[in-house]
Amino acid sequence: MEKKYGVSLKWLAVTSFEMRFGNTTVVSDPYITECVGTDVTWENVENCDIICLGHAHWDHITDIPRLMDKFHPILLCGDQTAMPMAQWLNCSPTVVYPMYPDNELDFGDVKIRALYGRHTNLGSGFNDLCARLDQNPLCQADPGMAALQPVGSFEYRNFLFTLPNGTKVLLWGNDPTIEQVNICKALKPDIAIIQRSTKPEAIAQKAEFAAAIGCKVLIPHHHDFRAVDDPAIVETFRKEFLDRVPDGVFIAPEHGQWIDL
Repeated sequence: MEKKYGVSLKWLAVTSFEMRFGNTTVVSDPYITECVGTDVTWENVENCDIICLGHAHWDHITDIPRLMDKFHPILLCGDQTAMPMAQWLNCSPTVVYPMYPDNELDFGDVKIRALYGRHTNLGSGFNDLCARLDQNPLCQADPGMAALQPVGSFEYRNFLFTLPNGTKVLLWGNDPTIEQVNICKALKPDIAIIQRSTKPEAIAQKAEFAAAIGCKVLIPHHHDFRAVDDPAIVETFRKEFLDRVPDGVFIAPEHGQWIDL
């Protein structure tokens, strides 16, 4: 990889990454400790100035209270998520930032832009989905977490991180629908962290998305969820991407290991 992008990141679990932008550390979607696909826990997070939350389903939020207590970060989330999130955490509203689509905040070391998103199709009606989420043991044990689940099904924020040197990092986790492709094509990220499909037949579609938005470095996530990792699927994703972007770089992250780009 010839270009130095000035980004360091560490995959924790599922969609959770610890990302260093200069002196600012961002942690995304902190569902770590309860993830069955890794022995990494929230204690492997070295620093956290900002939490960026894609959506409020349980498998993105369980370690937020722990990180808030230890590091006292600010929390960026969708506008519909902000109030019930503050209620669940019982935190000051000043540390929860409602992020409307295309809202961009400049933190000096990094600009963070919220992007409109839609949750991956879970293949059921809203009421059935809510009933299924209610059955999760974590939600049953925590009414505040349970109350966040319906809005987690509706509201999703992807994020674009822009460094002072111009490097753009996209963190994205939706189906590659036409409107999502067109949003991201206009951004032209250098590095894209994309949710890997669990269905082999959808991998080419995800690789086509990565190529269409112009990224040069592709990093998959979500491939440890519920211990369903299949290395062959990750390898197929690599091949499909490099077939489309021959000069690109595909990096399969390892839990708890820093990657310098």
